[in-house]
Amino acid sequence: MDLRRHLLLPIMALVASGSTMVAAPVQAQTVEDGTITVIQPRPVLRRNRVDLSTSFGTTLNTPLYRQYVVTGSLGFNISETLSIAGTFEWFDFDDALGGKTQDYEDVIGTTVSVPGVAPLTWYGGLDVNYVPFYGKLVMFKKVIGYWDLELTLGGGVIDSSDSIHPAGAMGVQGNLYFNRWLSMNLGVRNRISVEDYGFDESLTNTASAHLGFTMFVPFGFRYRTAVVE
Repeated sequence: MDLRRHLLLPIMALVASGSTMVAAPVQAQTVEDGTITVIQPRPVLRRNRVDLSTSFGTTLNTPLYRQYVVTGSLGFNISETLSIAGTFEWFDFDDALGGKTQDYEDVIGTTVSVPGVAPLTWYGGLDVNYVPFYGKLVMFKKVIGYWDLELTLGGGVIDSSDSIHPAGAMGVQGNLYFNRWLSMNLGVRNRISVEDYGFDESLTNTASAHLGFTMFVPFGFRYRTAVVE
């Protein structure tokens, strides 16, 4: 028996089970020799859809001063792999969240000098996002989830130490889809700026890890099927 026919039975059983996080229609084509080819389109389409993302995160590489960040972005997907988005981030939560760490106090106690820090207040800019990888994963041997990986490069302005100045941004984010319009995002984002610490200026990287959700509008979409004669 042809190898493709051996593979056909488990594929059809998987499709018929219906145990997927993101359902997608299945197309079947029959050629002249009787072979049936089963094709499952991408479960989620991005093109011509607006995405609204929100997330909460914490800084990673600032041992002297811990900050938390709330991020919101509104984007438009030009294609399945390319999108642009306006992004705004807020860091200033006073003493409720974050602030000087124990390392900051230890530096003062050890060196009898106050270390320079440049706490961020907010960041706003424009991002270009590119999706180089996407696929599926199987969880608990029953549930199939759809995911993609998104790379970000952007620029804008940042407010730190009562000064607004240019800044760049770059990041990587993974998305796990629950259905056609909702996903969970998990990633790392870095802002690059020149900060004034009072005694000198220095190129500074502020990286953070974040977790949040993304919603796509419109909620649904249609597949375009090519007619084969």
